[in-house]
Amino acid sequence: MPLPTPNLDDRRFQEIVDQAKRLIPHYCPEWTDHNVSDPGVALIELFAWMTDMVLYRMNQVPDKLFTRFMELVGVKLQPPRAARAPVTFYLSAPPEQDLLIPEGTEVATVRTETSPAIVFTTEVDLLVRPPKVLGAFQYFAQGPQENAWIAHDLRRLELPGERLPLFSPEPQPGDAFYVALEHDHSNHVLALVLECEEAGGAGVDPRRPPLEWQVWQGPVSRWVPCELEHDGTGGFNYSGEVILHLPPMQPGAFQGLSAYWLRVRLSEAQAGPGGYKVSPEIQKLRLEARGGTVGARHATTVLDEYLGQSEGTPGQGFKLRFAPVLPRDPQRDTLTVEPPGGPLEAWQEVEDFADSGPEDRHYTLDPLEGTLTLGPALLQPDGSVYRFGQIPPKGSVLRFSRYQYGGGVGGNVPKGALSVLKSSVPYVARVTNRQEAVGGADAQSLEDAKVRLPQFLRTRHRAVTADDYEYLAAQVPGVARACCLAPGAQPGAPGDPRPGEVVLLVLPQVRRREAMPQPEDLALSAELRAAVLNHLADRQVLGSRLEVRAPQLVWVTVDARLRPTDPALAAEVQAWAEAELYRYLNPFTGGPRGQGWPFGRDLHVSELYALLQRHSGVEFVEELHIGLSEPGSSAPPQPAPHRLSLARGALICSSRHRVRVL
Repeated sequence: MPLPTPNLDDRRFQEIVDQAKRLIPHYCPEWTDHNVSDPGVALIELFAWMTDMVLYRMNQVPDKLFTRFMELVGVKLQPPRAARAPVTFYLSAPPEQDLLIPEGTEVATVRTETSPAIVFTTEVDLLVRPPKVLGAFQYFAQGPQENAWIAHDLRRLELPGERLPLFSPEPQPGDAFYVALEHDHSNHVLALVLECEEAGGAGVDPRRPPLEWQVWQGPVSRWVPCELEHDGTGGFNYSGEVILHLPPMQPGAFQGLSAYWLRVRLSEAQAGPGGYKVSPEIQKLRLEARGGTVGARHATTVLDEYLGQSEGTPGQGFKLRFAPVLPRDPQRDTLTVEPPGGPLEAWQEVEDFADSGPEDRHYTLDPLEGTLTLGPALLQPDGSVYRFGQIPPKGSVLRFSRYQYGGGVGGNVPKGALSVLKSSVPYVARVTNRQEAVGGADAQSLEDAKVRLPQFLRTRHRAVTADDYEYLAAQVPGVARACCLAPGAQPGAPGDPRPGEVVLLVLPQVRRREAMPQPEDLALSAELRAAVLNHLADRQVLGSRLEVRAPQLVWVTVDARLRPTDPALAAEVQAWAEAELYRYLNPFTGGPRGQGWPFGRDLHVSELYALLQRHSGVEFVEELHIGLSEPGSSAPPQPAPHRLSLARGALICSSRHRVRVL
């Protein structure tokens, strides 16, 4: 059981008033009117209220001691986390030469009367290059291998009457048209301006052409899909523009040509109805750069802030103008000291002064309060004074070269909210975030730190047990949940980690946790995977090998038929039942405890019956079936047994549910 909290004085306001009234006859017997209307009683109540406040503050002493203990063991309140979002810059015209959108460009939400603008700052430079085509190729998926590739000279399209077929005469799944680009166009908004023969792709549905746009991303990831923003050609059926958002690219060599590759490929849907009967043909092809996408975080940048002058004494403190301060880059975000008549010095930030010597140019920075502290000097047992860090000479000018402040849940803005360009960038017509911002969190509260203290003392900065790995992985911004797979009951079982191997399953954060998740939102990005690996690299056991991957997702669909107690409640019951199913079968909010579906937990049809019977408007559940489906597939769900068994580390996600109330 937890240790009892001492209550130094448990008296309350009314008890103090009653005690004072009982002492009146002893000290002032002539005072006989003890009603609340008496001025003396009013004074007693006033002083009793003041005494109650003093007792309340005195009873907070154990909390203060607890806080001091947490400081002694190294527990610090976590500063706020900054939300991140990819921001897309659209240009006013295709550039004729390379266009740089520098790091630190600020974009913001629209300022209103009730809410200030939320500012995001780009984290890296974005270089938009005009595309230059080196070559084009057709690839036939079927037929002799020696005739699978056909090279084309796109300059022939400038001649009148020339046409270029994109696929084989009888298009088959896997046929593709390749374009070789000279430069890296990672994260570019690329437009393909096409002139096509009217209704050239006979038989295809212009609204759903069986096309896949992809770029080459190296021998590991191979071909990855592009995001299609707009297809004005209807699948090459008429002239127009195709606007793509390209992911990161890697150079590759095909047909002896080393370049950056973009291709359009016929998907497996080509084999079904609505596929091309003949290959579409193009008469003109021009590639244009329309913009680019770069990562940004909820932060405002401050450059070269003046802090003050040194007094030449140890333990000096300075305060930054803005707080809370976000994590710093040790190469750029640092304290600079300019001694009188001396060169500029760059000082190093440390967590504490325990290892600092008299000549070390060290300082600490409290990110929550923005307080910068220089090293102290302490008296030693032999009478000498030891300095924990160097002291700037008197009169030295102190500045902070660069820092960023911001963060918090307010930065988790929806997509399209970042639409104001605060920095002046030429040729930029508009800006937007095409995805919602995620990862923002407020500063840690004291109560939360108290709850997490035992786990902190157990794990500290090491990862030994499975709980250690899960706890430390959850500290990485952008991680919602983590599961460390431990060896099973039978050593060497399929999927179990091998000796010396640690398998960590990571579920990324999403903005809308209660809604039906989308597969792309639950995908583990390369950036988040690298962040988890870097965070655990110095904390894991020496000699162990860590593998970070996404959990296996099992997409479940429920088909239920309910009988309402009153036909007038049918619409209400249906909406409630669908919302409950999406909430319960959810990796973030689902499961019996509402903390996310437990990793590897089976699903039984009986718990869904019990779930849908909770509403008073449901008389009984007439029928309920569980099915398994693939995201984005038009095929009907596959029937699942009454008890759906999950593999270790697998998670249940809601697919499209169907609830009928009759």
